[in-house]
Amino acid sequence: MGRETKRPPWRRKVEKNEVTLSELLRDLYLHGVEYCLLYSPPEGHPVFSKEQIVSVLEKGESERSVSELATLCSSFSPLKDLLEKNVLSKKDKLFVLKDADLRILPVSTIAEMTGEEIGTGVPLWWDAPLPFVSWAGERFSANRKAAGLLDGIPLTRGEGSEFLRELPGGKCFLFREIHPCIFLVDDVSEDMGNAKEMTWWAAVGKAFVSRLRGKGFSVEKMTEDSLSAVDERDEILTCVWEDDIVGFLKVKDGKNF
Repeated sequence: MGRETKRPPWRRKVEKNEVTLSELLRDLYLHGVEYCLLYSPPEGHPVFSKEQIVSVLEKGESERSVSELATLCSSFSPLKDLLEKNVLSKKDKLFVLKDADLRILPVSTIAEMTGEEIGTGVPLWWDAPLPFVSWAGERFSANRKAAGLLDGIPLTRGEGSEFLRELPGGKCFLFREIHPCIFLVDDVSEDMGNAKEMTWWAAVGKAFVSRLRGKGFSVEKMTEDSLSAVDERDEILTCVWEDDIVGFLKVKDGKNF
């Protein structure tokens, strides 16, 4: 008789779009999160600690899918039990897995949110040192960087994927959508201030020219190359913006104004 060959234990192949346990553990350490929750209302949302996941990886299961945690761990606790035992508070953040989508969400929102809203939670890079805001599920939230930039002021979403918002005190911010419902915030207060200053002086210049023409003077825009053709009776005004000469204004018979 031939030697009996032992069959390896059956494992479900991890699809490319699924999150593996090794990837989950890396993200837990990277973001300082202690627990992962599988979004499953019938099971009460099973919660797994970082230590449980490490224990599973030590058994050589690093490439198994996060969705298999319930079968790989000898025990787990539903979210409600951990809240009642004060192991977790509503302020704590968890990694939440729904289908193949892994998000960071505070405990306080999970019980209130539907499956569709879970899928539009904040992405893993939410706590990067860049100002991000979210209107996922029509709820406004800002990461730490954006909250400081906006002085903690809650905002309503503007129209389109890019919009400006001016706050009390003259601050102006540009919001650009970089992910569904996630916007990068850019402080454009200085640029808007410069634009307003230029608009103001452009309006002053137009008012000045209109006044001269109303008094019968001929006013003409000139370049440096055309200055040689100027009549000595004409007045030449040099137009300067931030120490740069941007052109000249010829006032016909300007000696009289």
